[in-house]
Amino acid sequence: MYALILVLGVILVSSPAKAETESWKTLNTAGMLAYKERNFVMAQEMFYRALDALGGTTEPDPRIATTLNNLGATHEALGEYEQAELRYRHALTTIESIQGPDHPDIVVGLNNLASLYFSQRAFDKAEPLWQRGLSISERFLGDTHPHLIRTLLTLGLVTQVQHKFDRAEPYYIRAIQIGRQALGTDHPSLIPLYERYASFLRQADRDEEAQVVDRQVEAIRTANTRSPPE
Repeated sequence: MYALILVLGVILVSSPAKAETESWKTLNTAGMLAYKERNFVMAQEMFYRALDALGGTTEPDPRIATTLNNLGATHEALGEYEQAELRYRHALTTIESIQGPDHPDIVVGLNNLASLYFSQRAFDKAEPLWQRGLSISERFLGDTHPHLIRTLLTLGLVTQVQHKFDRAEPYYIRAIQIGRQALGTDHPSLIPLYERYASFLRQADRDEEAQVVDRQVEAIRTANTRSPPE
């Protein structure tokens, strides 16, 4: 699996675990550093040069997917959404051709493309991509792994903004259940999960239920501010 390197709305990726030409590695790293510094024009130039360094590659190569994904991120940052979509899609199909359609490596590409669609309010395109990513993660991590929480909250949000309340609620509830199981019932990291759920309930005109959730949040805060026994 190629390593995740940066989360800035999209996820950039570093070199996959295979031998690579030094020029590609150097250029890709330079592009990532420029992206981190928000110099997106320079980052884009470095990534295009990194892609050119692989010009002689004839077989499917994960380095190509890496660079295409990173190029998509720079295009998106510069507001070049059509180019971003093309790069993300090309990266996704490249890694699918290498690893197969159900490999966890493709989850990064699915998430980046879905995030692009979400930012453009193309919710009907974003939702199935996140659902596919969730299904892949579940197969490899199991149904109760804490790493699923972020995707569950995202799916809750994307269905909520479409007013698909009956579909949104189970995502929020499941995220909370996984969090409680992993962290315990009073862990402060549960507070954002409950707050997101309360916000959903209010949008669904279920204010009394939202107030119950609010009280759960306050109980967690109280439990974590209580002075330890002497």
